[in-house]
Amino acid sequence: MNFYITTGTLSFLKIIQTKHQEAQIILLNNPSTSMLLHEGSGKSFFQSPRSFEVIDQSGQLEQEGFFALHHIPVSPEDRPAFEFDLKAATKSIHQQPGIKAFRLLRPTSSDSYIVLTNWAKEQDYARFDQNTVLTNKKLESLFNTQVLFTGKPYTAKFHAYKEKE
Repeated sequence: MNFYITTGTLSFLKIIQTKHQEAQIILLNNPSTSMLLHEGSGKSFFQSPRSFEVIDQSGQLEQEGFFALHHIPVSPEDRPAFEFDLKAATKSIHQQPGIKAFRLLRPTSSDSYIVLTNWAKEQDYARFDQNTVLTNKKLESLFNTQVLFTGKPYTAKFHAYKEKE
């Protein structure tokens, strides 16, 4: 399964989402940026997508709730060991209260993996974030970051976009 991400202004991304209603496209927004997520077996219709391969998943992504994207840059030679360890570390993520969906994304043309989670509410994610291996400090302690990571892991947080009524 392929996964594509593109960013831009909210107004522009809403046009793309409307134009491709037949595809499941999720529109996310936070105070600094907006993002479209598209999952499918074909090619992307985004002009400048970041492309990924879904290597682990659970649940169905929905245009509602809260999203966290954990970006983890990994050197190419360390990918197999990293994937093995991260799959083990995220094995029970689907059992967390409030989780709707999870995707582990392998980059196709960059070095940053993404662990994407979709939550019912931001509070569910906050509770999970206090105890998870996915916090940046715990990731750095779990792996030898001097060798394995090509940069510092970070987390981007978004809400699913909803039209104001």
